[in-house]
Amino acid sequence: MGRKSKQQMEEETSAIESFLSNQHYKKANTLINSKGKSTLLVQKLFAVSIAKAELNQDSNTLEANIYGTDLKKIFGVKGGSFYEHIKAAIEPVKSKPSILDWRIIYSNDETREIEAINVITDASFKNGVLNVRYNSKITPYLANLQNNYTVLSLAEAVQLNSVYSFRLYEILKAEMDKQRAITKKEGPYYVQYHLTDLKLRLGIIDSQADPAIISALKKGNPDYDAIERQADKLDGAGKLKTFGNFKKFALDKAQKELNETTSIWFDYEPVKAGRGGKVVSIRFKIDVNPRVKDKNNISNDLIQKENAINPARELELMDQVQDIIDEKVKPSEIRSILKVSGYNVDKIKNAYDLYTRQSNTVENFVGWMISAIKNNYSIAGASTRPIVGEYVQSTLSYEDMESELLDNF
Repeated sequence: MGRKSKQQMEEETSAIESFLSNQHYKKANTLINSKGKSTLLVQKLFAVSIAKAELNQDSNTLEANIYGTDLKKIFGVKGGSFYEHIKAAIEPVKSKPSILDWRIIYSNDETREIEAINVITDASFKNGVLNVRYNSKITPYLANLQNNYTVLSLAEAVQLNSVYSFRLYEILKAEMDKQRAITKKEGPYYVQYHLTDLKLRLGIIDSQADPAIISALKKGNPDYDAIERQADKLDGAGKLKTFGNFKKFALDKAQKELNETTSIWFDYEPVKAGRGGKVVSIRFKIDVNPRVKDKNNISNDLIQKENAINPARELELMDQVQDIIDEKVKPSEIRSILKVSGYNVDKIKNAYDLYTRQSNTVENFVGWMISAIKNNYSIAGASTRPIVGEYVQSTLSYEDMESELLDNF
């Protein structure tokens, strides 16, 4: 296949974005960090089918049915049959594993074992519909996920043009989200992978190519140097055996694609050790893509502009609030209540109605109102008490609420 023109890439991107807008797929981090070799088409079909998959409760297996017309939209196919594309993914081709050949090695934290399995047990394309059935062993890593998983954008994933870009997108996104959840801090975040480990994750070295490699990976602390030597005997890394080629065709290409087209951004540096300065690992710096940050900032600015109100209208609303509230409050306090409500008098009326129904004595009326509006207090059940919310009279003062409010405007 020839290189795509700029117009073709733009048309494909447009088709993808319009069809996949706001669609996502979820994968357990165990699966994301597994080791296995596959093609870009297999990875993309896997992502699409995950988003469409349904769980068979009786067999505990996931199964997906995807219409060929949808696949054509997803992959930007403009005409003709999608049959040849599907055939390439299902039928094995020399040096290119099919969907059914795709095997991975992963760590099962519950059983504390290393498992090697086929990801997909059955695949067929009939009457214009692709049917895919997954190995039941990976059902827990795809269905009903409660923790230790990553949400990925289908639109971002399927427009990537390299299998290494695709895998790094999933791996680095999972790592970034995990560190953000643990630290509760904004990035950048850092992670380092042994060079051989990274090649296995990206499928550059086939984890299933040789019994010696499989045996080494099943150990808790694999000897990556031994795995690299065995892969070299088999020419397992192909043209990406040298670090120069690995950098050029895998890392640099993925960096350009991800930084230009996805919601994550990364940079990297090789880590050297020993005589001659051999590269032994790669240290990544990951963050939310500046394009996304800038877009969010623009959106926030637009929201603030939309919520801006002229002085005359503000005075009119302040009079309405004063008519609702019987308490003695200052104009500045009414203005603060209005701001936190987004100038929504109905919200203030509802909050005040709750205030009149609650039984506890409130020493700080304005602080209570601000907290009630911000935390969406409501009446539990059909009775008028108790009031559901997080306001704590003894620990929140009006001054604290006012200061917090002004910090957010």
